[in-house]
Amino acid sequence: MAKTKAKKTTKKETKGYNNLLIVESPSKAKTINKYLGKEYKVMATVGHVIDLPKSKLGVDVDNKYEPLWEVIYGKGKVLKDLKKAIPKEGNVYLAMDPDREGEAIAWHVSNELKLKEPKRVTFHEITETAIKDAVKKPGSIDMNLVDAQKARRVLDRLVGYKLSELLWKKIWYGLSAGRVQSVALRLIVEKEEEREAFKSEEYWEVIVVVEDSKKYKLKAKLQRKDGKKYIPKTEKEVLDFQKEIGSSDFVVKSVTKKKASKHAYPPFTTSTLQQSAYNTLGFTSKRTMNVAQSLYQAGYITYMRTDSVFLSKKAIDAIRKLVEGRYGKEYIPEKPNYYKTKAKNAQEAHEAIRPTDFFVDSKKVSKELGDFAGRLYELIWKRAVSSQMSNKEVEILTVSIVPENPKKPEYEFTMGGEKVLFDGFRKVLHIKSQEDDLQEMYGVEEGDVLKKIEFVNEQKFTQPPARFTEASLIKKLEQLGIGRPSTYASIISTIMARGYVVKEQKALVPVDVGRLVTNFLKKNFSRLVDYAYTADVENDLDDISLGKKKYVPVIDKEYKMLVEGIVEAEKNVKKEDVVILGKSEEKCPECGAGMVVRVGRYGKFLSCSKFPDCKGMKDIEGKEESIDFEKYARPEKCPECGGKLILKIGKYGKFWACEKYPDCKGTLPLLLKEKCPECGHNLVERRSKWGRKFVGCSNYPDCKYIKKAKSKKKKEE
Repeated sequence: MAKTKAKKTTKKETKGYNNLLIVESPSKAKTINKYLGKEYKVMATVGHVIDLPKSKLGVDVDNKYEPLWEVIYGKGKVLKDLKKAIPKEGNVYLAMDPDREGEAIAWHVSNELKLKEPKRVTFHEITETAIKDAVKKPGSIDMNLVDAQKARRVLDRLVGYKLSELLWKKIWYGLSAGRVQSVALRLIVEKEEEREAFKSEEYWEVIVVVEDSKKYKLKAKLQRKDGKKYIPKTEKEVLDFQKEIGSSDFVVKSVTKKKASKHAYPPFTTSTLQQSAYNTLGFTSKRTMNVAQSLYQAGYITYMRTDSVFLSKKAIDAIRKLVEGRYGKEYIPEKPNYYKTKAKNAQEAHEAIRPTDFFVDSKKVSKELGDFAGRLYELIWKRAVSSQMSNKEVEILTVSIVPENPKKPEYEFTMGGEKVLFDGFRKVLHIKSQEDDLQEMYGVEEGDVLKKIEFVNEQKFTQPPARFTEASLIKKLEQLGIGRPSTYASIISTIMARGYVVKEQKALVPVDVGRLVTNFLKKNFSRLVDYAYTADVENDLDDISLGKKKYVPVIDKEYKMLVEGIVEAEKNVKKEDVVILGKSEEKCPECGAGMVVRVGRYGKFLSCSKFPDCKGMKDIEGKEESIDFEKYARPEKCPECGGKLILKIGKYGKFWACEKYPDCKGTLPLLLKEKCPECGHNLVERRSKWGRKFVGCSNYPDCKYIKKAKSKKKKEE
């Protein structure tokens, strides 16, 4: 029987879906996929797919500042897969984040995929209702937002690229400057200069301990002299007025009770979330944004980049329902609380950061996304819920006492505090009670005589202004109108990554090279690092996003002024004027000439004044007075040759080095006096690859002991 060949049937290839929805993040795609049926395929670009080239300027300054976009390395396959996934009959939805960056990604994807009628959908929370509503009402790509993002990217590239080239010539290779980062660095440097110029002054705090008729001891602080604010400056001044008072008891001059009402705080914006997470949880701004993004993409919170304190009616209604059921009707105000956005030039209108479902607790979030996510979610939940709760009602008590024997001048001491009448929003947004001696104070009445027990005198000194922390720097940038919600974290990360700023505990401290760059820019490009100018540029970018200004005129104006400054600096600035800080009394070890203090990549050092003809140099020895020898051990001798060790400063901080260097290269780290409980060697402070400080054994890797960090009780705002 002859075999018959089976006929080939050609079947039109069909996809199991009619619509393709594209987002930036795989996590976001995974969440959205749960809410859309089989008719939709959800795919992710994994961030930007197009950007300026890394190795060249990438902007055609002679052709209307046209950016020379290129596909980011590794994203070619992503675009290829997206193109394959486009349904022949159906729609492509571009569902990137609802801001300038998201709009730019949507535009780039649309161009690369050659989409004819892409549908732009935006939502501020990833919930089933929000996603389905957005898909039902698609719009088009907002080219004003795209141009605003393009303007920011191009301007940052022009300023960064051109200024960095100049820094390489005038200081040294590898330095860089940025349009906004340089202004943030200036703030930190000027704060340090302010601290250095500060002259501390002595003053004395005086407390009188008194006893009432019930034998309760109370403490009152010296406040006024003959009705005017008074702070003694010297111990003699203190002892003289206490001698005048003598053994006199005290009498209650006045008892004032004043009721006050304290309003709830608004829900979080990006800025206030970063500040609160830093102060309360110890999160860096970068970690806060990463964790917040994971919460948003998993559908737990609304969009995390926002300047707005607005809450939707739906959210307010949900909060009021929860508060009434959980805490009682008295905890909800008669009318909802509304807040006014204070940030300058608030960007695209979003809601404040809030949970998408107020009945989800932090334990569920922690279980799914980890402890950091659970803690941040709880912070967001408390702030959003408390924002719609009743005022906290307090009574402020102030008791004023004076010596019983009336003499001139009259020295007035006061004590007091707050008594909570109704906790209101603080029921959720807890704060430590400060009602220490109030019960006893409430028993005191005007005219009562209080027995003097003793004076407690404490010498103090005025303190310099505090350095910036991440939280206070973000607050300052926001006040000045510099940067936007999407840029705060990257500004701080950039100046730290460049080695211009280091962290000492929580404070941001400029290093020598950071000060050098700032002073160079202030002297030669004062406009570029001017606070008002930088805020004005942000306004220009906002105006582009609103269609009030055009891309080319804004960039043209800024670029021409930049080039003028660079030409001037090229001509007039000498490298020696920038990197040489002053003369030294030391003599060159090579030729005997005088030496100068020069700033190098890792700090100050001594260089021959005849450089480059003579290349003689010396390290500047660190001063041992800067070391706390109650905490750190003083090494006896060089571990290599037995010689004397001197303190030096290198790329990674202070260390001990042999005085015979370079003949002997023996070194030791700063060892703590505390010994390892496992092997007996000294402990040492180290830094993990993630930048976190810890204390471990100096005998590593033979001993792997790590000291557990003490847990700190965090205050909640």
